[in-house]
Amino acid sequence: MTQQTLTANLSRTIRPLCPRDEHVMSYEAKGIQSKSEDETYFIASYHCHFEGCSIRYTPTDGYFTVIDTPDLPLFVEEPGANLLQCPRHGTWLFRGASEGGANLSLWHCGVEGCD
Repeated sequence: MTQQTLTANLSRTIRPLCPRDEHVMSYEAKGIQSKSEDETYFIASYHCHFEGCSIRYTPTDGYFTVIDTPDLPLFVEEPGANLLQCPRHGTWLFRGASEGGANLSLWHCGVEGCD
């Protein structure tokens, strides 16, 4: 059985905020394990760990929760969290804290190299 990591161009330097608790989410290269007939692979994602929170983020899936099933993980979209898409990539934007301490959220693309 082969193992590989799929990143889908997810930037490792972003700081998405969890839509449930406003905490900064952590990058996990081997965030979600999935299997096909011949191989096991990992889907990189950001994950909120605050008090057992299970929310994750990727640009292609937006904010979601993973429900483990025997063969394939099931992604359940976080209600009301995936609102805007990047006009350049067509991927879901994440909420990030504003610079300078202002109490604002700004939307950003999670694809590596997107401004």
